[in-house]
Amino acid sequence: MHKMIDGDGRYLLFDQITTNCLTKERLNACFINQNVHGERLDLIHHVCSEHINEVHFQNDLLKKYRLAPAGWSIEYRTYSQDNFYAEAGKNGSGENDYAIGYSLGIPATLLSIAIELESKTPVSQYQNSNRNSINDWFPQIKRKDEVSKKTIDWVLDACLLIYFHEVCHIIFGHCEYKARNNSEVRAIEMDADFNAGSMFGLCLDYFSKNGRRAESGYETLTRAIKAGFLVGVALKAISDKSESYHFPTSRVLSFNCGCMFSLIRADKIKDFGGLNDEHYEKFAMSVSDPLLKALRKSSLKYFAGIEKDIGDDYKDLMAITVPLREKLKDGPLKEKTIPIGN
Repeated sequence: MHKMIDGDGRYLLFDQITTNCLTKERLNACFINQNVHGERLDLIHHVCSEHINEVHFQNDLLKKYRLAPAGWSIEYRTYSQDNFYAEAGKNGSGENDYAIGYSLGIPATLLSIAIELESKTPVSQYQNSNRNSINDWFPQIKRKDEVSKKTIDWVLDACLLIYFHEVCHIIFGHCEYKARNNSEVRAIEMDADFNAGSMFGLCLDYFSKNGRRAESGYETLTRAIKAGFLVGVALKAISDKSESYHFPTSRVLSFNCGCMFSLIRADKIKDFGGLNDEHYEKFAMSVSDPLLKALRKSSLKYFAGIEKDIGDDYKDLMAITVPLREKLKDGPLKEKTIPIGN
């Protein structure tokens, strides 16, 4: 299973960089280990192309309004690789210059996971224990129209959330701090998750395509819950630091809390007072419970966690990760944050 390198890198890959989506022929060669061709290849090409366009658009906005005025830069680099690779780190010798490396294997893999979770019946090809939706991309799909726009939008949202997660590793000083233990890894990941959720909550008003814009704060929060869950599943299953990560259900809370924070500040949502608000809990559960049930029936069920594990994980989140995050933000990360203003 491919591993993901995430967050605190000092060096990035400089080969296989592409600014636009590869041609279908080159994309097929890039994904040589997967059996993708015909309309299945068309589907992956469409998702990768849409993802690249969206992230360049968001990165240009971030550069124009936040980074450039502060004298900082973030270059977004797409790699023609089939692995699940995302990393933030320094870009060359410039003190304030950073880059985010992001492989095309990310949107393709997220697409495969989403298709399995959306499937109404178990995927028969995954009955063998060594096959799943990460190492064998949607073998049951034969035609592009078998996958809905709703599923594709879900994947694109998750791709954006990972991009914002890496942006937050940069602008909040994580790349300049080496975590000393797993608890600090979790605290830093939570900080990136929270702030990525906050950025996500604001970005859905800013798309070049009207069909991708959210119509309300509640739609934005719904999309954040779903995207956060999909990202949480992928990171828990793939990352080389997966044992250090919280379960998807716990990571969704971090993404959601950040998203809700930005929506409340922007006066786009008024009914929720916080994560412990009963109305919010019912709303969030109505979105996330079907996803958790689908995950537990999927080829990736191991990464869902049993109820006791999820309960213990939540207790660790609140008792250890949250206080440690605040301690790091008020301590060693305080001077490393990019002063990008409001």
